[in-house]
Amino acid sequence: MNSGDIWLILSMALIGALIGGITNYLAIKMLFKPHRAIYIGKWRVPFTPGLIPKRRSDLARSLGKTVVDHLLTPKGMQARLVDEGFQWKVNSWAKREVFRFLRSERTLRQLLLDFNVAVDTDILHQKTAELLKTQLEKQAERELGSLLPEELKEKTEAAADRAAMHIQQMLAAYVDSYDGRRKIQELVQSFLQGRGFLGSMLSSFMDPSSAVDKIQPVIIESVGSEGTRRWLQQLLASELNKLMSKTVGDVTETIGPETVDEAIQQVVRKSIPFDELLDTPIQVYTKDIQDHVIEEKLTMLVGRVLQRLSEQVPVIMEQLELSKMVEKEVSGFPLERVEELVLAISNKEFKLITYLGFLLGGIIGIVQGVIALFI
Repeated sequence: MNSGDIWLILSMALIGALIGGITNYLAIKMLFKPHRAIYIGKWRVPFTPGLIPKRRSDLARSLGKTVVDHLLTPKGMQARLVDEGFQWKVNSWAKREVFRFLRSERTLRQLLLDFNVAVDTDILHQKTAELLKTQLEKQAERELGSLLPEELKEKTEAAADRAAMHIQQMLAAYVDSYDGRRKIQELVQSFLQGRGFLGSMLSSFMDPSSAVDKIQPVIIESVGSEGTRRWLQQLLASELNKLMSKTVGDVTETIGPETVDEAIQQVVRKSIPFDELLDTPIQVYTKDIQDHVIEEKLTMLVGRVLQRLSEQVPVIMEQLELSKMVEKEVSGFPLERVEELVLAISNKEFKLITYLGFLLGGIIGIVQGVIALFI
């Protein structure tokens, strides 16, 4: 084999290597480029656009189906949700966020402002009063007694007994006092003066002071007697029964609607301090809740929520239509970005394919050169 033969084989090997390498390089580039079809007049240049741009919709549809069938499957998602490690992470995050909220210095007003909810306490009081008034109007035909629970009725009756005893004690103490004595004396004098000649005659024989000395003990004994106490109890019980038998509407009408409305508003304003409630830090409301209680309840709640969520995964994934979501996202993805992602992942392999083209082309060129020598 002379030098001419060697140069023939080398030249053919070089040409084959160039053809193989350049062909593979162009094939790789044609996967992505051109991004759009190229026309010469009305004639579309073959192999334009590139393979991926041309089959983009098919690629998106296939990728969406692959994701749902093999990657994000319901069974896989269910297994992940009930995994102990995942539950521990969710539980740790939930405890951290809950404790941060419960021990916060922020007030309820500030919390509501975070959600763009401005609170006007005057409006709150007004709405609360209107709600109570509406409920009162709905109960207009009911008797007061029917609105009270049995326990409260028993307490009311016991309170009437105590009130009767208290009134009796007050009356006895008043009659026995200096003011009571003076009042009795005034009544005696008024009685005698109102009887004309007979009263004047009795006054000449009876000293009002001595009459009071005799009358006062009798009144005290009468007021403090058991009979008086039973009479007061019966009187209060009778009046209480009359009141309980009246309807809400009757009581409202007796008091006056305007008076009732005003009373409701005053009670609401005094009994519900909305300003104080809204400006109190959250931690004040939660300070009595023990940390271990929160942890136990929260751990149980997280477990139940994740378990319930895992049971609903098939339905949720069906409603989400993940395959269509992936298809839509891939279809709207810029081709330049797709090319960058693929090259970033497979650039090394693409280079090896190009080098392999050079190698195979060179080997084929050498084989062709040897065959040419024999021919």
